[in-house]
Amino acid sequence: MIDPFALRLAAAQGGTHALIDLDALAGNIAYVRSLVPAGTELMAVVKGNAYGHGLVPCGRAALAAGAQRLAVARVEEALLLRAAGVAAPILVLGPATPALARAAAEAGIALAVGSRAGLRRLLDALGDAPSPLALHLKVDTGMRRFGVEPAEAVALARALAAEPRVRLEGVFTHFATADEPDEGFLREQARRFAAVVHDLAAAGITPPLVHMANSAAILRGVVEVPAPGATLAVRPGLILYGLNPCPDRALPAAVRPVLRLVTRLGRVFTVPAGDGISYGRTYVAPRPIRCATLPIGYADGLARALSNQGWAVVDGAVCPIRGSVCMDQTVIEVEAAPRAAEGDPALLLSDGRDGAMTADQVAHLTGTISYEVVSRLAARVPRVYLRAGRPVAVLDLFGLTEADA
Repeated sequence: MIDPFALRLAAAQGGTHALIDLDALAGNIAYVRSLVPAGTELMAVVKGNAYGHGLVPCGRAALAAGAQRLAVARVEEALLLRAAGVAAPILVLGPATPALARAAAEAGIALAVGSRAGLRRLLDALGDAPSPLALHLKVDTGMRRFGVEPAEAVALARALAAEPRVRLEGVFTHFATADEPDEGFLREQARRFAAVVHDLAAAGITPPLVHMANSAAILRGVVEVPAPGATLAVRPGLILYGLNPCPDRALPAAVRPVLRLVTRLGRVFTVPAGDGISYGRTYVAPRPIRCATLPIGYADGLARALSNQGWAVVDGAVCPIRGSVCMDQTVIEVEAAPRAAEGDPALLLSDGRDGAMTADQVAHLTGTISYEVVSRLAARVPRVYLRAGRPVAVLDLFGLTEADA
């Protein structure tokens, strides 16, 4: 009988796939732990399909590596984690869909609230839910997206405390400029937040959990908030996946990228001098050149802006993209890899030590940030999860298949 895991693993590795190193993820979590005070809880941010790395496998791996909590952007993400058997505390960071408030309460999922109107909508949707809904008070200290104004935080917290169908589990804020070299506004936001926490304490309100520091703030040491009787938490996201949230400083060697993007050569052929390649013939061969087609395109998350800019590594050689990146296929020149043949692996994204593009390089070439580079990796690209260099799980559109993950 054919082993289903072996079959799906072979299928994934036979085409375009992402390799996700769970040991690197665990090592990155250990490094973050080394930067924060003892007793600080770690809330691993796994929103956006764990920044493209896979929500459930990375959520499980983060908890196994020492994270106490998970954070997502939407209730639906939290419900997927619960359905997968994840029992740890989960917080939905953004404004939640009120219609899912009752489901969140029943699943033990905490929601964020940042206004009286938002609280009323959640209460209306809760009805007579048998379990109280855990809420974290979001304070807008300068991000200007979602949250209560600092001057109104105590009043909203009192409204929460007076309502038996909810319970105040935490208070938090989010930084707007933690990734920038000038730390002035970062520290001003931290000061504003600390003042809110102090005002809450003076009013006799001490939320059990207080948190503000994202990856960049952790690296800059902006972590601690005076919170008598509360537990401090940090919310690392990007750094857990081995990517740099602070462009002005290098990541330490202890932090390693978790994801590599691999595909395989399709047709290998020669383009005559003067012939154009791909849509619009944006590249014209100046001489006869040997090329190969890759079964990957912008529908997989390979940005179209990498046309005539990006590259792959084949047999240790850098092979530039020629012509436009298409929806499902891309052409590279393989003159530098004379032994290249159909079926050979082509590495598109890694930590850069092997010559492949890094997420930061792709971001620079395409005018975006590394967060988007990895987060836009499409669901149709199978993720192959590794421990000790060995595949232990495959996640694709058909679901998760595990060996001994």
